[in-house]
Amino acid sequence: MIKQQRRRGGAIRTVATVGLATGVGYLLGILFAPASGQVTRRRIAMKAQAFRKTAVKKLGQTQKVLACKATEARAAATEWITEHMPQNGNGNGHRRVTHHA
Repeated sequence: MIKQQRRRGGAIRTVATVGLATGVGYLLGILFAPASGQVTRRRIAMKAQAFRKTAVKKLGQTQKVLACKATEARAAATEWITEHMPQNGNGNGHRRVTHHA
């Protein structure tokens, strides 16, 4: 288990390092591009706005999927409880537990 946690931690660090290096490379490429500062800032703003728009769209889609899955899970749990937890006559849905001596 500890070995698996170490592997997972190493994988996370690797992905984070690659992401950071990609971001730094991207920024350096933009900063040293042969465009003026104003044009470069405008490009960065447009890219950031496009990224934000995409992220908001993906978040909305994810929220819808999660809400649907939660509804399905609740229905399945309710059905399972109804099938496996017989009523004992008083309507509270709890099984009667008998203890043997």
